[in-house]
Amino acid sequence: MEKERWLQELAGFIVDGHTKGWAADGSVTSPIFPGMKSVFYNEKDWEYRDNYAGYFRAPGVTVISYKSAPVWSMSYFGQGQTSGYEIIAKPTFQFLRRALMRVTPDLPFRGPPEYSEHEWRYSFRLLRGDIEDFLAEEDVMKDSVVVFRQTVGGGTILGKDEQRRPIYPWTL
Repeated sequence: MEKERWLQELAGFIVDGHTKGWAADGSVTSPIFPGMKSVFYNEKDWEYRDNYAGYFRAPGVTVISYKSAPVWSMSYFGQGQTSGYEIIAKPTFQFLRRALMRVTPDLPFRGPPEYSEHEWRYSFRLLRGDIEDFLAEEDVMKDSVVVFRQTVGGGTILGKDEQRRPIYPWTL
């Protein structure tokens, strides 16, 4: 398959996985490690796995597989719920889920660049890169105070063949 077409399919599937995964309170499956939570979604040749641990600070990794090979990953980590604001964690995460449901194929990593509801505001900033290699930050603010923050990074996974040459996912 041609690279650009494959990347478009990947972006669309990432959006599907996000909107049917944690943000939608998707089906939890057996975790890859004890103490973690794992959300799984699949469609045709694609599989989406989101694995995370914790609550107030819940680092995790999303891995997309294509034709049974891992081809894209995204890690999220960092501060999480701001210290001193744990009491509003539940409404923070409820708002975060609604923001993440607004993800689009143009920016398929987490949520939209900006989203607001009453006193709540979500922002996603792509610091560098694109779907193949990126670094970003997301914030949730309540009444203009950051109550949740994460760093997000990821990109395509390149394997190797027997001659140690790269295997590009769009050639699978």
